[in-house]
Amino acid sequence: MTIRKSALFALVLGSLGLAALSGCSAGNPNMSAAESAMEQENYERALANVDSAITQDSANASAYAMKARILRQMADSTTPADEYKRRFQEAREAEEMAIKFDPGRRSDVESQRELAFIQEYQKGANAFNQAQQSQTKSGYLQAAGYFGAASAIRPDSTGPILNEAFARLQAARLEGGDQGMQEMSEVIPILERYLDKEDEPSKDAYNILAQLHRQNNRPEAALEVTERAIEDLSNRPTHFRLQGTRGVQYTGTIEEGGSSRSVEGTTPDRIELSTSDGPVSGTFRKQDGGKKQAKGRLRVGLYLQGTEVANGQTTAMEDISISEDLSSATPLVELQNQRLSALNSTGQTEEAMEAYRQQIEDNPENARYRYNYGSLLLNADRYDEAAEQLSRAVELDPDDPKKQYNLGASYLNKGVVMQDSLVSMRDSVMAKNREPTEEEARMIKNLDEQRRQLFQNAIPPLERARELSSAGGQYRQNACSALLQAYVQTEQTEKAEQVKDCAGGGMSGNSSGNGGDTGSGSGGN
Repeated sequence: MTIRKSALFALVLGSLGLAALSGCSAGNPNMSAAESAMEQENYERALANVDSAITQDSANASAYAMKARILRQMADSTTPADEYKRRFQEAREAEEMAIKFDPGRRSDVESQRELAFIQEYQKGANAFNQAQQSQTKSGYLQAAGYFGAASAIRPDSTGPILNEAFARLQAARLEGGDQGMQEMSEVIPILERYLDKEDEPSKDAYNILAQLHRQNNRPEAALEVTERAIEDLSNRPTHFRLQGTRGVQYTGTIEEGGSSRSVEGTTPDRIELSTSDGPVSGTFRKQDGGKKQAKGRLRVGLYLQGTEVANGQTTAMEDISISEDLSSATPLVELQNQRLSALNSTGQTEEAMEAYRQQIEDNPENARYRYNYGSLLLNADRYDEAAEQLSRAVELDPDDPKKQYNLGASYLNKGVVMQDSLVSMRDSVMAKNREPTEEEARMIKNLDEQRRQLFQNAIPPLERARELSSAGGQYRQNACSALLQAYVQTEQTEKAEQVKDCAGGGMSGNSSGNGGDTGSGSGGN
């Protein structure tokens, strides 16, 4: 699956260092031994010594503070991501014990945590950007470790949690195969933690979590995530978001609903709009000022239902103009499609069909909705309705083999039904040991003509599906098998011989439709 990448904002760091929490070790040989071991960078021995000191005196705040220092020193760039994160979690726990037994330490601990958080987050951003360039799994895992450490330092900060999830997903993507799928599933609890803590979760997080649930055969969980996401995002106000260099002052003009207003402020800022439909425009520029104003970057994004639908940015003293007709925007289409697929996967087929009918009414040019609805109709043996939706889906997206195949299957399967009816009628007449009446002969002829025409109608989309499918792939074999049946029924013997090898197992009964699209997750476009 394709994972959408998070935007990682680099933090500007000065010359920051972590001041060590010092405690008096005089009179305690274990503490002295721990300090000596740290000087020799023998951190395992240092940890054992400080643990002995804590065993001797469980209220030794200095020992807990030193333990936190040791644990962080033990985490370096060669440490596996999970262990790296765990070291920082244990360090925080040790710091909490130090504060418990010596509350006066809290201010120093909090200051040092802030510095450590900035350093680990920045290291994560750098490692992620480097991994994007090198496309190495180890690079993404290193970034995940740094982000995990940042979230261990500040557990309520959601940014590092989300970025750890994205880094691990990229690493799993590069791994591929069954192992990659397993590693992707391990990201689920990280994303769930992010959703629990974040007041306004990103659409990407919702979307990816739903995909992962469906990929792991958990459609009920996927349905719950998509329904929560759609309700949440649908209720978010439309707004302009002004970002870039912190502290840049701006002025602007916004037009919406036939009215205009002037705005001004300082980045970061957010200006809510009163409409979520129709045309919206905004013009923004940096205010004249000092060197920071002149060199600072101003970025403006227009957000609808939690989704950026337009943006612009500049470092110059020039206008940023954004104009968008929100009535044509469909920011939640992928989540809505995932919800519908989850409804179908949980056996709520009628609810899914009704939802697709509504979505098609609202978005008649959406090929994916028509394909998914047509596929549901096909699997419900409603072939005429299926052909109507799938024909339109193919018109809108002619280069998708799944859409072509299912259109061919809708004609072919109805042809099989006609064939069965024709055989039953002929058998009925023969059982009476007589020639068919004029009416019966007319009915038999009509059925035969309809049957033949349906098989003929199935051939073009099935041939196109075979052409679009990769050699040796399942879609190609399915298309060949269906084509073999259609050629035989239309007495195209030579063509039937040509697809026998491609068809593999040969002809079967009805051709089962390929399942509907699942968005950008497994099995989808």
